[in-house]
Amino acid sequence: MDQPVVVTVLDGREIRRRSQVTNASAWRVGLEMRCAVAPGILVRVEFAGAVVLGEVMHCREAAGSYYVGVKLDQALKPLANLAGALDDLARQPADSIAHSL
Repeated sequence: MDQPVVVTVLDGREIRRRSQVTNASAWRVGLEMRCAVAPGILVRVEFAGAVVLGEVMHCREAAGSYYVGVKLDQALKPLANLAGALDDLARQPADSIAHSL
């Protein structure tokens, strides 16, 4: 996939950032981002023709990046297809996805 994952932080400012998926399952996604996102904040994640909404569960800083764990809540794509799309995205090489806007 050539498109980056775009994360919109829904904390009243709607900050959009590109990120990289580090791991994924049907109900959770791990993201590497260039900015911190506080636990409890809602985010929208856009990729592969799908849009999912979720809540940030944790955020930790390491080596100049932030690792953000998101519990997925709602998807605007059938869940059967969402799991496959997340798996495909998680298998991409790290250098194929942009890290920031």
